[in-house]
Amino acid sequence: MTHCGQFYIEVKVKVLVSTRTLESPGGFAFDAFERGFYNMFRDHDITALHNKKNQNFINLAATHDLLVLSGGDDHPQRLLTEIEMIKQFRERKKPILGICHGAILLTQLWGGKLIPVEGHRRTEHSVWYKYKQQTVNSYHGSGITDAPTDAKVLVTDDNGLIEAWQRENVIAVVWHPERDLKNNHWMPDEYHDIINKEKLI
Repeated sequence: MTHCGQFYIEVKVKVLVSTRTLESPGGFAFDAFERGFYNMFRDHDITALHNKKNQNFINLAATHDLLVLSGGDDHPQRLLTEIEMIKQFRERKKPILGICHGAILLTQLWGGKLIPVEGHRRTEHSVWYKYKQQTVNSYHGSGITDAPTDAKVLVTDDNGLIEAWQRENVIAVVWHPERDLKNNHWMPDEYHDIINKEKLI
């Protein structure tokens, strides 16, 4: 058994991470992968999900254990790719982690409600989890006011906005744990419970 931040790993996990779309000054599009995931999921096998139509979504879902919907943009091709991948993982009852953009996308897909927020970009702020205060980073412009139907609210901020929710084996968080080296990629206990239940870690 090896130690990985807050994660104790018995076997290698195959993690599929969605990528953001970036465009160069010359107009060339790139699928970008944030390096913080290398640290968050060190000792795991990580695959970057390409934003393209012609790929084997069924095989990707069958051969990976965890889908991570990363932060970033709302490029149409990215959204189509992520939505198809969500469908494939849900059909197999495999766990999904939505981060920032990913959390917002899952909230919208499953009937939650959002509002625009200010002062939440490139900063840190307090949140509440199990009556205890935590500090998380913040890079988002939308706040979750209502979680999806049948979802459990896990974490809220000082204004009552939802920072994390759970629905079955899906967890959504609006902060970026992959960037949170100071707090060792802090995540709610429910995330670890899901991963352990799925025998991924």
